[in-house]
Amino acid sequence: MGAESSTGSPATWRSILVQLVVFACVGGAFNVLYGLLYLVLREQLSAQPANALALVLSTIAGTFGHRYITFGVRGTERTVQHQVLGLALLGFSLAVTAGSLWVLETTVARPSRAQELAVLIAANLGTGLVRFFVFRVAMVTRRRPTDAVSAAAAP
Repeated sequence: MGAESSTGSPATWRSILVQLVVFACVGGAFNVLYGLLYLVLREQLSAQPANALALVLSTIAGTFGHRYITFGVRGTERTVQHQVLGLALLGFSLAVTAGSLWVLETTVARPSRAQELAVLIAANLGTGLVRFFVFRVAMVTRRRPTDAVSAAAAP
């Protein structure tokens, strides 16, 4: 049995840490996209609709990015399931970011765009950790039960 297959091994933790760093870098790029979309949309929309639309668009793009770059998923197999999962996680992100904007709006009389953006980026970084672990479970190729049995039975 290889070092990758034993739970809790240093190699497994290193692999997860590297994947988390890649996820953070890819997510950072899509956070920039989100922020730019928010600023552009905020010129025509109020804060909540601009946030929601920016989140939807950046989530769809980000899910494709994470599939390919972070988790090495190639081809179209399970694309729809991964996008549905990404959009479901968007609901969580939207609740957190909308709540964050609400708190800002109730505590600061006239928040600046920079304050709104800072609050939204911080909220997205927190929800990003949740997305990482959920996507990791969904996208990392699992060993088939027969492979696990064969590996366990090997001398």
